[in-house]
Amino acid sequence: MPIANVHISKGSKTLHGWYAHPILYEMSIKEFFDKLIIGEISLDCDISISPFETIDRIELSQTLVAGAATIQASPHCQIIESTKAFGLNIHYRLNTSDMITSHLAPCQNALEILMQTQKKIFCQALAIQEIKQ
Repeated sequence: MPIANVHISKGSKTLHGWYAHPILYEMSIKEFFDKLIIGEISLDCDISISPFETIDRIELSQTLVAGAATIQASPHCQIIESTKAFGLNIHYRLNTSDMITSHLAPCQNALEILMQTQKKIFCQALAIQEIKQ
């Protein structure tokens, strides 16, 4: 079974150090990342990354030596094919911008919002119907 040596970082912060993970079958590099962070690839490896994090770029390399040549890969590339051609070291660099998640409010149900503001809402059609009856 092929493996990928994976590193995940956000800016200068390491979120997941270099760690070898099995590649279960051919899939995109992005799909591998998604399966990795939800625990489908390595059950014993706890990677705590928000589902709202987005990948800025993906780099593949033959070696972990600093300054070594890296190849930037598309998230849509097939992982087994890419690691065979460019190296089994995959560095996922996440977006450092917090603007993606900072504007997100807790999810609210639209019906709950309407129920909370029902005293403020006046529906002309309902008022006319009540008068006719």
